[in-house]
Amino acid sequence: MKILKKENWWIWLLLTLFSSGSSTLVLGALLDVYRKNAWYRKWYYWVLGIPFIFPLLIMIFIFYLEIMCKTAAKLEVSGKEIYLSPYTWIICVIIPIIGWIVAIIMSIYIQIDILYRLYIGNGEKYIN
Repeated sequence: MKILKKENWWIWLLLTLFSSGSSTLVLGALLDVYRKNAWYRKWYYWVLGIPFIFPLLIMIFIFYLEIMCKTAAKLEVSGKEIYLSPYTWIICVIIPIIGWIVAIIMSIYIQIDILYRLYIGNGEKYIN
C-alpha cells in the first residue's frame, strides 16, 4: 500500500499511460471500492454475455466506468454528484455526438483528476 504515497504519483501516471487507463481497476482494489454483492461479482452475468460480444463489451465498459467513478469519489475528486449519477452517463450515451463528446471529456477529466488527487496526497489516508 506504500504505492499510494504522495511521492509515488508518477508511478500511477506511468501505469495509466501504459495500461490505457486500466490501472484504475488496481487503484480501486487498493482503495477498496469493490462491493461484495455487486452485479459484477455474479459470474452468470459474465457467462451469459460471452456468446454475444456486444453485450459483453457493454458490461466491461460499465464495469470500468463504475470502478473509475467510485475510485474518483474515494479520492475526493470534485463533481462526484455529477459523475456518480448513472443518469448523467445514460443521457450522454443517448444524445448522439454532443453527449458522446461530453462522456469522453468527463472520463478524461476523471482520469486526470485521479492522478492529480494522488499527486496532492489524497491517497495517503488509505495506507494501512
